[in-house]
Amino acid sequence: MARKQKPATARWVETFKGAVLASEYDAEAYMNSQMYVSRFDQATWFLLQSVGVTPDRIKKQKLRVAIVRENYQFLAELRGGELLTIKSGFFAVGGKYIRFIHQMFNSVTARMVATSDCTAVLASVTSGKSVPLPGSLKKAAEAHLVSKPGRAA
Repeated sequence: MARKQKPATARWVETFKGAVLASEYDAEAYMNSQMYVSRFDQATWFLLQSVGVTPDRIKKQKLRVAIVRENYQFLAELRGGELLTIKSGFFAVGGKYIRFIHQMFNSVTARMVATSDCTAVLASVTSGKSVPLPGSLKKAAEAHLVSKPGRAA
């Protein structure tokens, strides 16, 4: 009898690289919390692009991406001039939803500084209701499933 093999953990997708700019930090030179959120939002679009979801494509299909749940965890602060990287992957893929995580790192020290755990759906622009995920999206997202939260490869 053939033994089922466990699928290998997918590679995380690098979804953002940047630096903390002077306009993005407070009087103490720490990055503002709104900038963490902005960077995670940018990372979301690069993660979605990696599975075939682009703004142009969903606009043509009269759909939009709706984040229905988002949880942030701030572990350490970034200061002005520091470099950061975000790696992202999917936790779960359902009939109508995807759940994904972003992990933000100080690029020099490799220390994780923040995470964002999100659940999103595709929604009809006309009805506002969620729609089933296309099979191609589900398959592509499943290729980026990550098995252990808190550890980027």
